[in-house]
Parts: sequence; C-alpha cells; structure tokens
Amino acid sequence: MDAPVGPRDGVVYTQIITATGGGRVNAVQQGDQYNYIYRGTPPYQVEPFPLTVPAAVPAGLARVPSRLLMARHQVVPFLSRPELALLETWRDGESPGLSVRLVHAEGGSGKTRLAAEFAARSARAGWAVALARHRSEVASAGGGDQSLAVRAPGLVMIVDYAERWPLEDLITLVRQHRDAARDRLRILLLARPAGIWWQGLAHQFTKLDILDVDALRLEGIPDTPGARAGMYVAARDRFAEIFAHTHPARIGIPGNLHDPVFALTLTVHMRALVDVDAASRGKTPPPGSSQASLSSYLLDRERDHWRSFHDQGRGPLQTTEQTMGRAVYVATLTGALSPADATAALTRTGAADTPAAGRQLVEDHTYCYPPTGPGLVLDPLAPDRLGEDYLALSLPGHEEEFGYHATDPWTITTPTALLAPDHQDSRPAPYTRQALTVMIEAAHRWPHLTTQHLDPLLRRHPTLALAAGGAALARLTDLPTLDITVLGAVNSHFPKDRHTDLDAGIAAITARLVHHHLPTLHDPASRAHILQYLATRQLHAGLRNEAITSGRQALQVWRDLTSTDPAREPELANSLTNLGVFLSEVGRQEEALTAAQEAVEIRRRLTAGNPAAHEPDLALSLTNLGASLWKAGRGKEALTATQKAVEIRRRLATDNPAAHEPSLADLLTNLGIFLSEVGRGEEALTAAQEAVKIQRRLATDNPAVHGPDLAGALSNLGNHLSWVGRREEALTATQEAVKIQRRLATDNPAAHEPDLALSLNNLGNRLSEAGRGEEALTATEEAVGIQRRLATDNPAAHEPDLALSLNNLGNRLSEAGRGEEALTATEEAVGIRRRLAAANPAAHDPDLALSLNRFGNRLSEVGRWEEALTATEEAVEIRRRLATDNPAAYEPDLALSLSAWASVRYEARQDMPEALRATVDAVEIYSKLVTAMPARFISPLRNVVSLQADLLRSLGHLREAEVVRAWLAANDPVRRIE
Repeated sequence: MDAPVGPRDGVVYTQIITATGGGRVNAVQQGDQYNYIYRGTPPYQVEPFPLTVPAAVPAGLARVPSRLLMARHQVVPFLSRPELALLETWRDGESPGLSVRLVHAEGGSGKTRLAAEFAARSARAGWAVALARHRSEVASAGGGDQSLAVRAPGLVMIVDYAERWPLEDLITLVRQHRDAARDRLRILLLARPAGIWWQGLAHQFTKLDILDVDALRLEGIPDTPGARAGMYVAARDRFAEIFAHTHPARIGIPGNLHDPVFALTLTVHMRALVDVDAASRGKTPPPGSSQASLSSYLLDRERDHWRSFHDQGRGPLQTTEQTMGRAVYVATLTGALSPADATAALTRTGAADTPAAGRQLVEDHTYCYPPTGPGLVLDPLAPDRLGEDYLALSLPGHEEEFGYHATDPWTITTPTALLAPDHQDSRPAPYTRQALTVMIEAAHRWPHLTTQHLDPLLRRHPTLALAAGGAALARLTDLPTLDITVLGAVNSHFPKDRHTDLDAGIAAITARLVHHHLPTLHDPASRAHILQYLATRQLHAGLRNEAITSGRQALQVWRDLTSTDPAREPELANSLTNLGVFLSEVGRQEEALTAAQEAVEIRRRLTAGNPAAHEPDLALSLTNLGASLWKAGRGKEALTATQKAVEIRRRLATDNPAAHEPSLADLLTNLGIFLSEVGRGEEALTAAQEAVKIQRRLATDNPAVHGPDLAGALSNLGNHLSWVGRREEALTATQEAVKIQRRLATDNPAAHEPDLALSLNNLGNRLSEAGRGEEALTATEEAVGIQRRLATDNPAAHEPDLALSLNNLGNRLSEAGRGEEALTATEEAVGIRRRLAAANPAAHDPDLALSLNRFGNRLSEVGRWEEALTATEEAVEIRRRLATDNPAAYEPDLALSLSAWASVRYEARQDMPEALRATVDAVEIYSKLVTAMPARFISPLRNVVSLQADLLRSLGHLREAEVVRAWLAANDPVRRIE
C-alpha cells in the first residue's frame, strides 16, 4: 500500500496483510494482521515494547549497586498491585476504539515497573505492545519508513514521562493513531503530575473523539502488617543472591518501615539494597529513614565506581573522579543527547575545558554508563529520584545537614552556564525543557534547589520557563519557596493569545500571582483588570467554571466602582460582555442573556451622550445580545437587536472599512439566520450573500484570520440557497465550507471541530438533496461522532448540536433503508431535546417538535403506529402553540407536522376523517406560502395534496379525490418554479 509523503510532522497509516494463495504468505492468527506505517518526520518514534528480561543480572551491575534499582533490569520480583487489575480491566473493556489512561504518582512509586508488568501480561494475552518515545529521546526519530505489526485484539501503547512531551506532540501521537487504528487501541500515559496539566490534555483528547479518557493514581505501599515488610524481604533476598550473601535473614527487617518515606517502592528497595551492600562489605548501613542518608550511601558507591575506573591514571578511564562526577551531574540535567550536543553541554559548563576534552569525557562517560539506546550518549543517573538527589546533595552548604560531603562548588553555577540562552540567537538549548523539569521536580523535595538554582536562573532568564512547557510551569507554581517576583518575571513574557503547550501552566502561574497580589492592591480598577485577565487565561486553559468565577469577581468590582463613579460604566459594560461570553460557552444561556441585556442598556445610554466614542461598543453589545436572544428562543427580539447592530456597523464601515467590515460580515451572517427563523427567506439569502462577499475578500488578503469566518458564512449560505430551492449552488457552497473547516480542524481541533461538525451536518443534507445518499450518510456520521465527543465533555454547550446531528443521522439511515438504526438515533435526539425543553421551553420547544415529527416518521416506518401517532400529535400541539404567537416563523413547521400526523393516521388506518381535516389545514398554510416562495413550498404542498387525495379515496369521496388529482397534474413543480 502506497501513501503520499506526509506533512512535516509525518503521517501514520495502516496496511492490511492477509494470507494469500501462492507467492509470499504471512501466517495470521485470529484474523488479518495489519501494520502501522510511520512515514515522514513524526515528533515521536514507536517501537515494540522491550518485553524480554535478562535471564541473569547483567555483568558488573553489582559493582554499581544503584543500577540494580533501575526498572528496566527488573531485578526485584514484581509484587502485584491492585492498579494492575484495573489496567487489565480497562484494556479488555467494551470500548471498541481508542482509549487513554493516565497513571500518575510521584517519582519512585513504581509507575515504570507497573507498566512493564502490564506490557508483559498484555503480550501474553495476545496484544501487540509498543513504546512511544519523543524524538528528543531517540536519535533515529524521523528516519525512514517504520512499521509496527499488530493483530487482534489490538495494540497497547505506553508513553513514559508524558508530562515532558510538548502538548502538541502528544496530541499528534494520539490523533494520528486514532485516524489509523483498525482495532482496539489502548494508550497508557505515565507521568508524575495530573492536575491542571492533565485537565487540559484530557479536554484535548475528548475533542479528538476519544470518549474513554481517565486517570489512575498509583497509590503508595500501604502501612499495613506485612505489606512493606514483604516488599523489603523480597528485595533483600534478591539483592543478597546477587551479592552472594549467604545469610540474608540475618539482615533484620527495619523497624521504621511505617515511616511515610517507605510508601514509595523505590525507597523500600533502596533500604534493602543499602542494607545488603553494607552487610556484604562488612560495613554499617546508615541509620534512620531519611532519603538523604540512603541516597548518600548509594552515591558514595557511584564514586567508588568512578575512582576505580580511573585508578590514579592506571585504569581504563582518563577521567578523574571529580570530572566524572561533573559529567554525571550534567547528564542528570540534560538527559541523553547526541554526541555533538553532549560535547557542547560539557564544555559549556566547564566540565571539559575544550571540545576535544569534551569528546574524551563523553567517551569515558559512555564506558562508565553504557547508553540504553543507539545514537545518544550521556545517559542520566538512574533511577530518576537518585539523580535528583545527586543534584541536591552536590550543592555545598548542607554537608552537615544531609551527611553528604562530596559536594562541588562547581555545581552552584552549572545550571545557569548550561541553560543561559546563547548570545548569538538567544534560543534555549535543546535540553532546556528536560533540565528545567528535572530541577523543578527535585526542588519539590529539596527546597534549597529553588533558592540556589531556580530562583537566580529564572530571575535572570525568565524566558527559559516558557521552554519548559505547561506541565513544568504548573509544577513551578507549586514551589512554596520560589520568590513570587520570579513568577512575575516569567508572566511578563507569556504570549498574549492561546498556546496549546503553555495554556495550563500560564493559568496556574496567573492564578498564583493574582491571589498573591489581590490583597495588596488598593486600586479597585487594577483588581478588576487582573481578575479579568485571570478569567481569560483560565478560559484558554479549558477551566471554564474557574473563568466564570473570576469574571464574576471582576464584574462585582466594576459594579462597586460605577456606583460612585459613573465614568467607569464603559468598563462595567465590557466586563458584562466578557462574562456573557464565558457563560454562553458553558451553556448557561439565560445568565448570558441577562449580562448581554445589561451591557446593551449601559452602552445605549453612553452612545446617546457621545455617539462617536461609544457606537462601536454598542454595536458589539447588540451583536452579543442578538446571539443570546436567539439561543434563548426569542427570535423576533434577536432579529431586532441584530438589525440595529447591522445599521450601526454598515454606517461605520462606510467611513472605515478596514476597522468595521469584519464585524459587519459576521453580523450579516447572524442576520441571515434570524431572518430565516422568522420566515423571511429571500431577505436572509441576500444578507448571507453579502456576508460571503465580504468574508471572501477579507480571507483573500488574510486567510489565517478570516478563513474560519468565510467557512461559516459559506455554510450558512448553503442553507439559505437550499431553502429557496437553489440546491446545486447550495451543495457547492457547503462543500467549500467543509473543505476550509476540515483543514482548520486538523491544525486546531479544539477551536474548529464544533464548526466542522455543523458544516458536515449541512453537507449531509445537501448531498441527500442531490441524491447522493451514501456520501450524505458518511458526512452525517462524522458529524455525530464529533458532536457526541463534544457533548460528553460539555453537555450544556454541545447537547443541542448533538441532537441536531442525531436527527439528521436518523434521516440518512432511513433513506438507506436502515430503519431500526434510524429509529434509535432519532429516539436519542428526542430524549436530549425533551430534557432541554423542560429546562427552557422557549429555546428548545421548536427543536423538540422537529425531533418528535421525525420520531413519528421513524416509528411509522417500523410499523409502531400507536407510538408514531403519539409522537406526531405532540409535535402538532407544540407547533400550534408556537404558530399562534408567531405565524410567520412557525406556520411552515405546523403544516409539516400536520402532514406527518395525517400520514401516520392514514398508514395506521385510524380516524381517517381527522387525518383529512389535518391535511386541509396544512394545504391552507402551504397555499399561502407557495405564493411568496414557490421553490421552497411547492414540493411539500404537492405531498400533502397527494396524501389528501389518498384519504378522500379511502373515505369513498372519489369525485373529490379526482379533483385533487387533477390539481396535482396541473401544478407540476417544475412548471411552477419556472
């Protein structure tokens, strides 16, 4: 199977491999095998998970005891944990597609070892198991085509250190595999933090049509009789075997395992390793349970290793103990690097004097610490927690406190020397993200790292923090000893707009700064401004409820100020407008409407006194008010507000088109929708055409800014063209809209998928009108998938659109002859809209009536006549009530419901005279409508007249039936339209 070379970030596709007669045969069990094919330069590399465990401990490990703690060697037997069963249940669960789990806990909890055991068990259960590594971890990422063989039941993919990936790259990994997956796919993420970072990531995943997303905290080892002791004994006995210590039982179980530090698997193993190593060497192990004492002992053993390899110049290494210690220090910060980057890092910090010395140091470090992967050198000290302890213990000034005396003054300036941006281009070094993440995590346990490393480094180079990513920024915020002025310096360099990788961290830092400064701010206006800024940042991070809380706090400050100083009213109106937007995004439309109404009231008053200064803001507030009124089901009022806003914008655009034409185009799109809602279809089409004309001109000059607006205007234009019978033009406009929005949603699904789903719905309708049923069904199914995911994440905001998509899906399935599936989809739409209408009848009764009408049709198709009659009769009742209050807007829908109700009665052969009376009412309505808009209403009029003729014949009124048939023959729709 061939595929085109993908974009810059690569492409993933699948290739089915089937056993065939003759030629090369692939042996396949349990169905076809398929390959994931990786082409181009994806920001990651996927490879088979390393499932094989050495039959014996690799030679030389006992000389460096800390290596026995590394998860990949699996030296100590795995003791089962309840989380393993939860993961296996998740893996084998009902979810047919892609599902994501995060396992999170602090370093040393055993996440990597748990994942390895889960991987091994998954492989034994028949799953393919893969490891995804970011391109910063592997030298070969982005090379030639690579493939990964998979067969049923599917693929388990594990991502360690997920919080260290740039968020865009992690989303790319998931999106590309979601698109390529042919069977069940389970992605397991391992990370230390959850919190804001995970909230933002999970929100992004749900927008990628991944409904099964959850987090699992890896709990500590319980302080119960036998739990920690059992783990200690298992580790002690295994280490004793390796060290050839024949009497491990003589090494007693420590009496302090109840200490909280031993809730971590790593700490229990460290205690056992230190005790066995000391016993085998005739030494006394360090007393107590402090992390410092255990790490100090093991770090001293590392130094023994460096010293023996140098052996005063007689050993295999040229590097002295001190210099090797510096290389290990740098490696712990940077992680594995290419040889060139490793040499540069060592010379940059002064660990090596010259590039030649740096290359020699890299060579000696590689001898001492063989790299785990090809192409990279300078592997960090492991386990991670021990490496972090090395960073902290090596700093001078705490020798007596921690009992570690092999400190080095060189370490004081190393982070700054390593990370300070180059003077040439000021870009961060390639290892900046890794180094800052390591320091921040270490500082959570070693506060002096904050004061001696992070504080001075970020105070001098605050832009470095942006290179660390959102997860690290959020963790930085949680450091209690970090000077708040450092966060302020970092804050001053944040991008003004949204930033996928940074938004969660920006929101966290902004919240801490705001809460710190608010009590000291005596100027209320300043308080309001920073609260409003916080609300915006929280909204960008997907923290909608928090944004509303902050927005309300800002609004209250402006209210208090305005009560004594009316000159503050413009700020009050602006705050009301922003809060209305926040409320609308979470589906709280009545509250949003109240805020919009108050903003308009204020700006009307201000405009009356100074039109030149305040009319643009009034137009904006009227626009928001129109949208809020429309969402609340108050169409006439929405139209009035929008027409006034258009009048103002049109006048302003005449004098200053660059400033006001974009807003005018948006307003015209809204105006077209509202005019259509009240039955003024031709006026709606005119407004929609003008909107597209403006947006196309703007998008030609600046597609990045105006492309989304052009797509929206085109989609609306397609609807208006269809309503007046110009269906070919309608399909062309809608196809162009979908093409634009699909491209936008690929780059930024969170921002553009809702609009893409609506346009796909419209496309399904247009394709159905053109007789292209299979394509129509495909488009509508895609729309339902997107809307279902969005509604799962935020029901209040997206359930109305999901109901719309389900209604359309029912139509498309019915057209395809799949009646039962059509009924299921439509019934779900009715359930959603009935619930919404109960809470807000004015907004949702029209849509409920539409779904009931469709539901009646679907029930009739499967012969459930009584239920069909009940549904269609309820639709008629709702639409009679609506049409009484607003005939222009709702009489067409009433005629449609009357026709449906009569049709069901005719099919069920129940109360035929009543069905005939319903067709008479429908014909009366359509006859008035067809005079004004023949293209739109001649077809439904003919349908109900035909039904009327059938009813007359069934009731024995043959002469009247013939008269009606004659009318049908004389009123051919083609001739009428022409």
